[in-house]
Amino acid sequence: MQTSRSLMPPLLVIGVLALAACQPADNSNSPTGVAAKAMDEVANGLGEASKEMDKARQEIATARDKLAFENLSLNRDKTQNLPKAEITPAGELLIDGKSIATTPEQKALVLAYRGELLGVVGDGMAIGMEGARVGIDAAASALKGMLSGQSGDEIGKQAGEQAEAKIKPLVAQLCTRMPGLLSAQQALSAAVPEFSPYATMDQSDVDDCGDANGDGNWTF
Repeated sequence: MQTSRSLMPPLLVIGVLALAACQPADNSNSPTGVAAKAMDEVANGLGEASKEMDKARQEIATARDKLAFENLSLNRDKTQNLPKAEITPAGELLIDGKSIATTPEQKALVLAYRGELLGVVGDGMAIGMEGARVGIDAAASALKGMLSGQSGDEIGKQAGEQAEAKIKPLVAQLCTRMPGLLSAQQALSAAVPEFSPYATMDQSDVDDCGDANGDGNWTF
């Protein structure tokens, strides 16, 4: 399992920042000609992107709710030619479509692992959605900054601060789940040998999540 170490803004943000770098700091000189046209296009694009974001947010919320009632596929090392493995909402471990016999105690461990996994997946989906939202918000702020005469450096700094303020807490929440997920995986692997080949997470995943750049700080 790997955790993304940087969150890149959408192309709209990059485009706005590029335009900002070409604009004078004097707000008495409003963009004209091609620059003005480009800014109008960016503004229109932001409006459309915001509408699409609302649709995507609803779709992701629906997908996250559906996870509670669907089988979860497990990671597998394809170089080992492992068959597909899944965990059902009822706590069955399916390998190559066949249910692995488990005791009540083992099934409880399967369910515990599934619960931890659902938490991590849900947080990951939330981070992805918020990252896209931050990109649109940053682009809108950048456009306003250009019109008020801010420099490209000022706009870039503000965009980074916005991303950190909104995304970092979500990343921290996900990272707090990682030890529990690893513990549940280890317990299930020890109790159900058939699950062991699919136990791909290790301590480095926990450490990397909590200390992405070696100093406890994430790059935004």
